Amino acid sequence: MIVETMRKVSAEVSQKLIFMGLAVLMFLLPIPQLVVPYANRGDVQTTILRLFLIYFAVIFAIEAANKRIDFRKRAVVGICLLGLAVIGLCSVAVSEDWVMALYGQRGREGWFTLMSYYMIFFITTLLWEEKYCRWLLHLFLIFGSVVAVLGFLQFAEICEFGPYFPGMAIAPMHNPNFYGAFAVLFTGVAIGGFFVYEESVTATHLFAKSKRWIWYIFILLGYSACIFAGSSLVFVGLIMILLLYLVLELITKRRRWISFAALLLGLVLLVFVYDMIQGGNVTREITSVGNQIQAEGSVFGDSVGTSRMYTWKRTVKLLPQYFWFGCGIEQLGIISLRLYGPEDPYPFDKAHNEYLNLWVTEGIFAIVLYLVFLFALFLPGVIRFVKRQKEASENVTRDVVSKIVLFAFFGYIAQAFFNISVIQVAPYFWMICGLLYRGSSGRKKALKVR
Repeated sequence: MIVETMRKVSAEVSQKLIFMGLAVLMFLLPIPQLVVPYANRGDVQTTILRLFLIYFAVIFAIEAANKRIDFRKRAVVGICLLGLAVIGLCSVAVSEDWVMALYGQRGREGWFTLMSYYMIFFITTLLWEEKYCRWLLHLFLIFGSVVAVLGFLQFAEICEFGPYFPGMAIAPMHNPNFYGAFAVLFTGVAIGGFFVYEESVTATHLFAKSKRWIWYIFILLGYSACIFAGSSLVFVGLIMILLLYLVLELITKRRRWISFAALLLGLVLLVFVYDMIQGGNVTREITSVGNQIQAEGSVFGDSVGTSRMYTWKRTVKLLPQYFWFGCGIEQLGIISLRLYGPEDPYPFDKAHNEYLNLWVTEGIFAIVLYLVFLFALFLPGVIRFVKRQKEASENVTRDVVSKIVLFAFFGYIAQAFFNISVIQVAPYFWMICGLLYRGSSGRKKALKVR
């Protein structure tokens, strides 16, 4: 009876349900950071993700019942994420505090939260209708602009949102580093749109009715948001996006140096303006890592990278013991407290490196699967820039979507070397991953499900 009911749901209805779910999640997820008491914000956001996990799982079951999912097209990413899910569940079973590992605490990522991310990715890959992808990307730009404005209000000390970080934006992302990670995603999408604006001259171009200068305004907003974060490590992701832009200009033989110069000039001018307003705080923050290295006399000094080097060294010392299977999801804080005690000058419960954190908590197999997953998204994304497409215009447009989000994807995975995955930002990254992947999987198949 249930299966028969599912089979009555048309492809068009499913597309609407997927789009509405992703759109509502995009704007609903950060609201607790603005209106819920500080101590409960993370837990409310985790609850929201679990509810959407159920919602998207139902839609996924509907698509599977109607045989509208080509699992062969998703073999590599499917195996990787299924493997991560199983490894994560095993990690929960061997954790000292399995309840924390399963559900997380204080807004941290438990196993159910990770499952929400994977489901967001898979459900986004099912969004075949081009108009819904276009609307979703437009909504992301609008949402990112709102986040940038909130960051400015806090940066300028006009409004205060939760715990106050002088000269650093957090709203609605809980923490300056998290805010910066989202700013990198937003800026990456804007730079991607700026890059591919003239990629297709057909009437079906994704943003054919938009002027290119609109993309540049979004870029300036993204740059500003990165500055508002007040974290030098955010600029790592930003620099990698600009390097990707430069490399793609070279390998695609377009040589639009004026456009690239405009990107650099916009960033330099904004840093200069904000530096004048803040009395040099911006450049001091950007150069803080170099100053810390100089003060410590070594790149391995404990204070380097806002104590990240200390955290990395302590985490690496744990790898021999937890090399194969990890210490368990969200168990690093328990382990570090037991080993180093409450007198530890830099207590930590995360490795402040997404890849190192995954390795020490879930083991070598988990990090290998995750890296394969990222590579399976990034490599086809780059190939689409250099490979001549001999397909219908609507399929070229589909490639334009994935080309735009490639920049955001690359910037995020670069800054993740110095940051952690969190519920405030990660769902948006997994949406971006889904949009990136859909450009390379089953384009001809997609046209049949309309």
